Amino acid sequence: MGGKDVRKQIESLRRRRHNLTPRDIEKIAEDAGWVYDRTQGSHVIYVKENFWANLPIPQRKIRGNLVPRLLALIEESICEEEEE
Repeated sequence: MGGKDVRKQIESLRRRRHNLTPRDIEKIAEDAGWVYDRTQGSHVIYVKENFWANLPIPQRKIRGNLVPRLLALIEESICEEEEE
């Protein structure tokens, strides 16, 4: 994957974290290698092969500290991928 490009995109999204849509998070996740798995309730679940966690993205307005947590999880998956 394009680790550097995705990291730049993540930094850009962090700067405008109060104005993000669920689709913005989904797009960056897909760029980082996450794959759509299923929809569960009002969340879209993404998975990444050989990564310990799922990525649940709510399909409503994303509030609070959820954006930084989702972006950190995506970034952590990139770091783990580079270590291997």
